[in-house]
Amino acid sequence: MSGTPSTAQALVGSLDWTGRSGRAALLLSSVALYGAVLSAARLPAEVVFPLVGALLLINLGQLRRRVRDVGWRGGWVWATQVPLLGILVQIVLLLRAGAAQVRTAEPPLLRRLGFALAVGLALLFVARGFLFAPFWIPAGSMKPALMPGDVVFTGPRHITPTRGDVVVFRHPVNGTDFIKRVIALEGDTVDIRDGSVILNGDALTQEAAPDFVEPNLRSWPSVGYPRCANAPVPPGAACVKPAVIETLPNGRSYPVLDLGEMPADNSGPFTVPEGHMFVLGDNRDNSLDSRMAQTVGGIGFVPLDNLHGRVTWVAFSLTGDMSRLMKAVP
Repeated sequence: MSGTPSTAQALVGSLDWTGRSGRAALLLSSVALYGAVLSAARLPAEVVFPLVGALLLINLGQLRRRVRDVGWRGGWVWATQVPLLGILVQIVLLLRAGAAQVRTAEPPLLRRLGFALAVGLALLFVARGFLFAPFWIPAGSMKPALMPGDVVFTGPRHITPTRGDVVVFRHPVNGTDFIKRVIALEGDTVDIRDGSVILNGDALTQEAAPDFVEPNLRSWPSVGYPRCANAPVPPGAACVKPAVIETLPNGRSYPVLDLGEMPADNSGPFTVPEGHMFVLGDNRDNSLDSRMAQTVGGIGFVPLDNLHGRVTWVAFSLTGDMSRLMKAVP
């Protein structure tokens, strides 16, 4: 029986990198690629990144044909890999390419270069842990430096952290990926009194900063409404948190939020053991971090071997907030 191919046939046909298998394969490979990327922070790396690499190879081959069919320049293939913009470009390609049946002949050299480029990009995705790794921020413990829905990249894996670095690591007990700021390293002593961090006997400098204000809304499906210092706050109204700029002895400065007196504001003293680090969230009163012992569900001291890498930039936000695009992390 002729007609629309089955899903299995479309997926098998999409393995032709030159994109001759039709629009069904483009749609399926695009949806699968974006789904795999969004799942990268929750599924094992050995599953996600080979899958993303293979899907990227397929996706670029399909889009390469559609771009040529509508008479666009090859550079549009890059635009199709940008979230949100890429979805719009692919929709346009699907709509316009249906009427274009004649393909422009390709010189063999360009075909070879295109294939090499596609394979190279796929290998970049497979090389997780050696070059980079993407993670998305599911909660608000690192506000305002990182917001729920932010997508960040770490790399390389084998680094020596310094105080003030924002790092991604595996939870020492349950293996879940966490992101916090490094406050102390092996041999350091940390004491927290009235919300102030005392590092090796000296309190970290805290200077007044403008309040952090956000709408009292759920910014991401996995998180609830934010906690507000001016509670109760109606939905949509201004949620206010006092902020200070905290500075480490090495000169690293970053904003810290405070909701007032909380039990964890008085913790310690702690002495960081060899091969470990002590981490805190910037949203101090809404963070599960090294102040809480592992025996009560906290993070405790984090082994350096659990480190995924350092975060210096927000690549983009899954919420569509363009102000987060390529934003530096303090």
